[in-house]
Amino acid sequence: MISRKNINLICIGITIFTVLLTTLFMNGEAMGMEKIVDEDAESQEGNTYFTANDLAGDWDASDAALITLKGDTGSISGGGAYFYDGDLIIAQAGWYVLSGELTEGQILVSAESGSKVWILLNGVTVNCSDGACFVVEQADKVFLTLAQGSENSFTSGSSYSEEAQENGCDGAIYAKDDLTINGSGHLTIEAGYKHGIEANDDFVMTGGSVTITAAQDGITANDSIRIGGGELTISASDDGIHCDGTFYMAEGTVLITDCYEGIEALNITVEGGSISVYPTDDGFNANGGSTDGFGFGMRGGFGGGWQQAGSSDAESAETGTAGAETTAAGTTGKETTTAEDTQEESFIRISGGDILIVNPTGRDADGLDSNGSIYITGGNIRISLNGDGSNCAIDYGSESGGVCEISGGTVVACGGSSMAEAFDASSAQAAILYGLSDTADAGTQITLTDADGKELLSYEAACTFTSVNISCPEMEVGETYLLTIGDETAEITQESVSVTGGSLQGMSGGMMGGMQGGFGGGQGGMQGGRGFGGERPEGGEMPEFDGEMPEFDGEMPEFGAQDGDAAQSGEDTRMQGGQMPQGQPGGEAGTAGTTADAAADAAADTAADGTTGYWMIALSCGGLLCGLAFVILYKRKEF
Repeated sequence: MISRKNINLICIGITIFTVLLTTLFMNGEAMGMEKIVDEDAESQEGNTYFTANDLAGDWDASDAALITLKGDTGSISGGGAYFYDGDLIIAQAGWYVLSGELTEGQILVSAESGSKVWILLNGVTVNCSDGACFVVEQADKVFLTLAQGSENSFTSGSSYSEEAQENGCDGAIYAKDDLTINGSGHLTIEAGYKHGIEANDDFVMTGGSVTITAAQDGITANDSIRIGGGELTISASDDGIHCDGTFYMAEGTVLITDCYEGIEALNITVEGGSISVYPTDDGFNANGGSTDGFGFGMRGGFGGGWQQAGSSDAESAETGTAGAETTAAGTTGKETTTAEDTQEESFIRISGGDILIVNPTGRDADGLDSNGSIYITGGNIRISLNGDGSNCAIDYGSESGGVCEISGGTVVACGGSSMAEAFDASSAQAAILYGLSDTADAGTQITLTDADGKELLSYEAACTFTSVNISCPEMEVGETYLLTIGDETAEITQESVSVTGGSLQGMSGGMMGGMQGGFGGGQGGMQGGRGFGGERPEGGEMPEFDGEMPEFDGEMPEFGAQDGDAAQSGEDTRMQGGQMPQGQPGGEAGTAGTTADAAADAAADTAADGTTGYWMIALSCGGLLCGLAFVILYKRKEF
């Protein structure tokens, strides 16, 4: 018979063993132990915005279920799927290869919540007159792969059934969970009712070619839209791309041929690829899907935020934006919970790629429009908006503490002059904002050369314009440049980082930014033909305007200070070595936050796929052993 003393020793031994086991598993990886990972688990490769499965557009289909669509039914070789009432239902995790045509039905993924589903479209045509052609009802993540050389099409009707609308379905492709499109084939989406692709969570595209024609938005998502490759062509009546959270692009091509606004999101980050947008309103709009018809500050007050009837912003006014789950922790390192809380943290950040925005018809439109800040550290940016109305090539929240900083890349941004905004004086790369006394015609050539006659940049503006914003890495403070617009040339001395010259009408936050850089930057006299803006002011005097200048109290307003930071006229917050100031939206902290969110997303994919962490094993074993010790002591009446 075991004595009470022995029982106590056993319990003490169990407790010590539990502590040792917990310590072992908590530090297992450092000690050379390997994690237990399910075969389907996703892993990150290279960019933290995309998982290995996102990037794998050529997965092995040898063991996949083969499904052939035929009218309102079809044939299936393999398990996990079945036909019901004209629809194809995919009910299990796994791999599926589809071909053929559904004449009136849909492909519906309805699997376990932790399931990952791979679907290869190899010549698939789906028509659905009263609902979405492709629906992700439930899964962890679905990978829609376009087979090499294949042509696929989804066509939805102009009105959806009551059942589809009650389910929240507003797209030809509708995903309640994460959706990735990859591969090397082509998919055509004709969305007669609202959106082309609608994703409640994340939408990722890393390959293939997708053409979308939509009654409203081309692509809309709640959490994030991430483009890492492929070719995307969109014609939409409302936004080309809309996201309540983050838009991110690393590679690939986006062409938005028709839209109201091109890309609208809480935050917009472009690191590479090619984006061409032909909007009737803003090209890029970082406002977080704002429901406020006036936007922020002065710009909103002067009509900067008026929205077209039926636009995404007007639609959002009915549905609200509180459902957006992206937090400022993912963009600026500051923890908040709703889009409304993070609207002031909106930013546009461009560090690479080629961006073209052309709007010949807008009357109150912007090229790059951010309710917060704009950061440009690389890339080639060309913007052309007509010079009428209050069109502004670059518009940012200067009146609410935002900045527009450039430390790399090449920019030629043409638009109107009444609301023109210059790059901030805290920029690390020199820039010029120049105003014209007359409207330049569409097709006018713009060229910037240095004092030796070397051409630094050139651009043929697609639209009429009355102002141009220019910056390139070769520009330096203290140098003199020749700005040629059509047949006429102005000599401009770069007296500071950001200079404003020529004839500018009206005043905005950006105009103030130009004055911080020095009004004397522009040598107004032209070397032939009509002049662009009078003579350079002497002794720091203010240039003459048609109207009266408002009286100042002797001090320039301080811009750029955020969250209690010193104004840029005081403590120096300029970028050093091309790096963004810490803590500012879109700077290093913001990028780190967004990357952390994407990494957490990938980790969630992995966890949902069955990866077992050390701490889970430790807690399970520790709890079991502690419970056993408690039972033994209880039975021995030690408690």
